[in-house]
Amino acid sequence: MIGRIFMGRYEVLRLIGEGGMGRVYLARSLDNNRQVVVKVMHEHIAEDQKFRDRFARESELMKGFRHPYCVSFLDASLEDPLGPCLVMEYIRGKNLDKLLEKNTRFNPARVGRLIGQLCDVLHAAHESGMIHRDLKPSNLMVIEPDTPNETIKVMDFGLAKMVERDEMKKVTDTNVDFAVGTPGYICPEQVRGEEMDHRGDIYSVGVIMYELLTGRLPFLGPSSMDMLLAHATEVPPSFGELNMGIYIPPLVEQVVFTCLAKNREDRPQSARVLAEWFEGALLSDMEPQEEYYEEPSRVTQPELMMPELTRDPSVLTYHMEAWMPQSIAIVKVRGFVHDSGGEVLESVPGLIRVRMGQRGRTRGSALSWLGLGRKSTAIELELRLHSVEARGDSKLLIELIFRPNSVAQLNDETWRERCATIFIEARAYLMGG
Repeated sequence: MIGRIFMGRYEVLRLIGEGGMGRVYLARSLDNNRQVVVKVMHEHIAEDQKFRDRFARESELMKGFRHPYCVSFLDASLEDPLGPCLVMEYIRGKNLDKLLEKNTRFNPARVGRLIGQLCDVLHAAHESGMIHRDLKPSNLMVIEPDTPNETIKVMDFGLAKMVERDEMKKVTDTNVDFAVGTPGYICPEQVRGEEMDHRGDIYSVGVIMYELLTGRLPFLGPSSMDMLLAHATEVPPSFGELNMGIYIPPLVEQVVFTCLAKNREDRPQSARVLAEWFEGALLSDMEPQEEYYEEPSRVTQPELMMPELTRDPSVLTYHMEAWMPQSIAIVKVRGFVHDSGGEVLESVPGLIRVRMGQRGRTRGSALSWLGLGRKSTAIELELRLHSVEARGDSKLLIELIFRPNSVAQLNDETWRERCATIFIEARAYLMGG
């Protein structure tokens, strides 16, 4: 197939892979020398008239859809001599499933960034009448993986709709895989043979969130049938049962399990609502507290000297605890600032002053989760590290003090959300998440 030309202008360079629907090739456009992906349907699928009708309909929908978090659809042909084919944008990156294998699991803030991007493109697609139907980590490409700028690109929008039950029986030759979708991520209504709407995608996002946060699928089984039945009838293990409760805020777990509701009416009713719920769950777990530390008891802890903490109404202050020497904490803080595209302005024992966001959009900002991020002004903050000797261990009380440019900025909701997000990620980074 190398050197063959599809649609008179896409020259095949090499085979990328093969699946149940067809073969995938890397090709180049003879018009502009740009690399593209050509997906060629298997002959026994392409012969079916229902498939051909859906191919034409879904191709038209996909041609009209453009989004920064979606791989662009470029061209299609039912009549090419080499076979019905789709031409897509070629993206360099790493599939989310491979990224998860490398990282084992993601901290909640990182999941929030990626799921926010996914929800943004899903909301736009659902509004356009498109449903993915087969969302899973292997269909999500991550550009610039393991960096502050990692970005999701959704692949294969519309393909699952083109190939439905009859064709899938021919592909798999088994009654187990009768439903379009992947057993580990399929929604209950697909298992039951019911018509699926956009809320089926919401369920699959719930499975992906569960897997990213815990490192495993919600349902495990020896066969595809076991997994399908579990999605339709069983409740997945709680994060506490998996010993993940200390890493994942309870409200985040609640959002994930709401997405996994068996009844689609009980799930978030749109991807945008899901993004807002997940963002709110993260931020509510990190609300600043004016009286965070209780005054120590002089009877039970006479030797414990608590530091004097900032009580300045003109700043926004967050607190965290860390069980590590101050020298290690300083190294971790500097690493977080560097990885986030920030700048260390001053670093002395007990105090680090930094500037975040001066290189562009803040890493993981609440707005960027919804696809609304834009270049914004820098945020300056101080990190004050107070050493406290407790039970012979090295305990730190860390203050993050965000200094606004004005009273108006202090009360600005967007600025406060950016500050809260920086705190969320700083804490996750410091704790090794």
